[in-house]
Amino acid sequence: KQWYQRRVAIMAGNDVKNKVENLSKLTQRDVDTVTVTIIATANIIRLLRNSVINLPRNQFLQVKTGLLDCILDSVYFYHDVGTKCHRVKHKIPYVLTYTPLCIEVIRAALQLTSNLCVGNHAVQGAVWARLYPGMFNTLLNSIDKQVKNYVCAILFHCTAWNGSAALEEMMNGEEGKQMIRQCIGLIQPPNSLDWAQLFVEGLICVERFTCVFEICKDDNLVFTLLEVLSEKVKSAPSATKKQLFGELESAVPVTTFLFLAKLFAKNRQHIIDLATGVNVPEGEVTVRILHILAKVTGLFEHYTRITNNTPFLECVVKILNEINTKKPIRFDQPKEEVTPDGSFAIRRELIRVITNMCSKNKAHQDKVRLLGGVHTVLNHCVVDQQNPYLQQWCIVALRMLMDDNQENQDIIRGLQNQNIENNEAMKQLGIEVAKMDGDKPRVAVVHPTEPEN
Repeated sequence: KQWYQRRVAIMAGNDVKNKVENLSKLTQRDVDTVTVTIIATANIIRLLRNSVINLPRNQFLQVKTGLLDCILDSVYFYHDVGTKCHRVKHKIPYVLTYTPLCIEVIRAALQLTSNLCVGNHAVQGAVWARLYPGMFNTLLNSIDKQVKNYVCAILFHCTAWNGSAALEEMMNGEEGKQMIRQCIGLIQPPNSLDWAQLFVEGLICVERFTCVFEICKDDNLVFTLLEVLSEKVKSAPSATKKQLFGELESAVPVTTFLFLAKLFAKNRQHIIDLATGVNVPEGEVTVRILHILAKVTGLFEHYTRITNNTPFLECVVKILNEINTKKPIRFDQPKEEVTPDGSFAIRRELIRVITNMCSKNKAHQDKVRLLGGVHTVLNHCVVDQQNPYLQQWCIVALRMLMDDNQENQDIIRGLQNQNIENNEAMKQLGIEVAKMDGDKPRVAVVHPTEPEN
């Protein structure tokens, strides 16, 4: 049966080839015949596609009977037919019907090829040899979203495993790097292709994040890459993804975050400048990295190498100290509309990192105290619209810093009352704080003042 279907597909291709050799001489009967033949070819390939899903025996038979070569030939052939018809559409309008039909055949052929590639390194090597790099590049530039999506599926199956020769070839060649850039671009709207995202996730899981980052670090694609990484950190691996990734662990390797921590330390001045009001466009990447590291340091069970990274903690505390020295945070801040910019939530994320890294870690608690970080965290116990939930994170940070740490607790005990601050917002609410006997503060309710119009 497999052999018969292969013969039918070959005969159908030959029939179409003979009739489209000279499109200008086609009769109406030929036009109808070609249309029916292309539709039948697409249906045959769909049938073959459906027959191999989760059926290793059928997959083996299709490869053994030479059907894979026939399917790959169909991709080339129907792409050429579609291109030829599109080129002469103004002179011969009736051929316009062929282009979408050819795309249907290509879609089905790519889906079948993708199914045959799953877990079969021999098939992956044969497909890679036939389609890389020329046809992959051509199809990634197709006008059809589904064609591009299925190409990304094949790329995923060929590269998302450790030791993939296809991945090595892709990473070492300029054409391969360009394909990676194209796939990252396909994650962005309006394409938003699922298989493109899975392909990039696969590169991250096989410890190629550093290489991919270097490929796209000089343009906006780096933000898409970091967004993919951030989403992968936030979401737990699903059963579907575990099945797709197979033997490859679908968690992000810790080496990815160690690389980002070093990059963050290298570009620390970007964070300081943005938090103190200096416009640094290239600093947006560093801020995105800070947000990711703030999430990762909270995943204690999975990434102990990053949560125990003392040099990274030192860097974060020193950055926060320098920001606080250059631009101390105000207690009495005007309430106004805040438009998120490059400096949005920087202080909060720095304190969030300190909180996570000091949780049940006496050495880190001591390190923060020795660097003067306890007083800096205390200074940030205010409401700041530019740093949502800053006060809450500071309270949690102090809790972690004081936990079973007598030296840090002594700092809090040694604090002395300096002054009482009543701001305008408190007056409008009718609240006033005053000193009583023994210098103890007391909150009193007075008549609220009407805000000025």
